[in-house]
Amino acid sequence: MYDFSRCKLCAANGASPKYKLKKMSIYACPECDFHYIDHLDEMPSSHPGHTAQPLDQKGWDYIERHLPGNGQQLGKNLALVKRHLPLDGANCLDIGSGAGLFPHLLAEAGACVQGIEPQGAFREFAQKKFGIELSGETIDASHWQSGFNGFFDAVTLWDVLEHVNFPAETLKNAYNVIKHGGWLFLDTPRRDALYYRLCEFSYRLRAGKSSLFEAIYSPMPFRHKQIFTLRQLVQLAESIGFSVIQVHTRPLQPQNKMVLVCRKP
Repeated sequence: MYDFSRCKLCAANGASPKYKLKKMSIYACPECDFHYIDHLDEMPSSHPGHTAQPLDQKGWDYIERHLPGNGQQLGKNLALVKRHLPLDGANCLDIGSGAGLFPHLLAEAGACVQGIEPQGAFREFAQKKFGIELSGETIDASHWQSGFNGFFDAVTLWDVLEHVNFPAETLKNAYNVIKHGGWLFLDTPRRDALYYRLCEFSYRLRAGKSSLFEAIYSPMPFRHKQIFTLRQLVQLAESIGFSVIQVHTRPLQPQNKMVLVCRKP
């Protein structure tokens, strides 16, 4: 059982609930002001004998229906990667691959691609739709940390850090598998954006009875567990050892996503 009074970002003690919602509380660290909910996902691998729910037609149709919209953004993400790294023959790892569309785009661009996706239904879709075999082992597994140390030219995490149990550890483990001179590309919602401030205002206005926070955070599996400010994300990347090369923001999106381009010295 994790003690949520211990900050998931800076490890300081003394974090406490700042916003109490219907099914969760949002903790805030008094030292670094990191915001995260009091919930952790249980990975399927933590349950011996666990059988993933098969992908039925309803699930297939749902994923298929959302591919075009996701593809538009992932196409832009691919263009960003291409501006920094020639992809022909490059070894790339996509963490949190979802339905496998981004690994598919990387492979079409000539990269040698591996992907991680803990949800079995998405892995099944990726295999049947794109012929891509995604791994269910998360980046902290010895398969990656021992077998691929310093191996990849690029690691990508699109809409991932807000979902994982321990984002600092996820980035550290990503650092380990990137070769010297290799690249990290990621995006995640930005907490110091107008939308988040509106959520805080909504909470105070309604005395916590109803809040826009319910649309951001969720204790459901693989939903948002934490949101970074731009400063927190940059400081985390630099503390791990990355050089932050570029920072982009997407102000027209509801949650004003931030994009980091980092390099391992």
